[in-house]
Amino acid sequence: MTSAVEQVVEAVKAPSRPRRSRRLDIGGLVVCTAAVLLVLAVLLAPVIAPDSPTVAVGMARSAPSLAHPFGIDHLGRDVLSRVLWGGRQTLLMAGLSTLLAAVVGVPIGLFAGYVGGLRGGVSMRAMDVLLAFPGLLLALIIITIGGTGVPSTVLAVGVSFVPVFARVVYGSTQRVRSEEYIAASIVVGASPLRVMVRNVLPVVLTEVVVMISSAIGWTMLLTAALNFLGFGVAPPTPEWGADLGAGTEYLDQAWWISAAPGFAITVTILIANFLGDYFAKLLSAPRAELIPTK
Repeated sequence: MTSAVEQVVEAVKAPSRPRRSRRLDIGGLVVCTAAVLLVLAVLLAPVIAPDSPTVAVGMARSAPSLAHPFGIDHLGRDVLSRVLWGGRQTLLMAGLSTLLAAVVGVPIGLFAGYVGGLRGGVSMRAMDVLLAFPGLLLALIIITIGGTGVPSTVLAVGVSFVPVFARVVYGSTQRVRSEEYIAASIVVGASPLRVMVRNVLPVVLTEVVVMISSAIGWTMLLTAALNFLGFGVAPPTPEWGADLGAGTEYLDQAWWISAAPGFAITVTILIANFLGDYFAKLLSAPRAELIPTK
């Protein structure tokens, strides 16, 4: 009893967190706040957007002003309104693509990492074949087969990132399956499915959460690239990648048409990457490296 009391007293007298830890907490708070504000701005676009994103409100290619802080595009539409509305499409497509990649890739990596042997090896070799293709090329192949449009774009981007999730979960599962509590579960008669779902998956989910927060930025980049090429949303629907592509013809006359959605894409990717770093530190999970060119 005395020892326990002394430990409590020592814990109370212990110095507070070092300054570095506090800075990390403040940095994480700033990143989380920025992410929340970004999502709120996109969700509240119908309320806070000054004009309709599809209706002309001024002279084409008018420079930024107090009435239109981001300027007017080549069709007379308010660029700020299109950026706010376009974020809904871009983030929705990126979120659905990331969810699809996680839902398909996590079970594949979990199964291959736990079962191992020929069956696990065949599953991961298939993932390696997909991973060998550059992400944009693989997405273009899928769109060529399935056609253009938002559903095809989401499917193409999601499939492109399935091997990344599968590879990360595969490595994590291989590390976990050698633990003693896994062997104990097998000894008491637990089925492989039960062991994977009840014992392995909760441990692996920590890294999956970190990876999802990081992957959203890269899926958004690939989504914007496909919309930039004209394979995603149909005009006049606002979307960051599509608007960025539409403004490239007027860079020498109205640079703000492309600059605004390009800046929105850059800021969102930075927030997603910093959020992934913060979650990795918070959950003490290794930071998964995503290679967008794969």
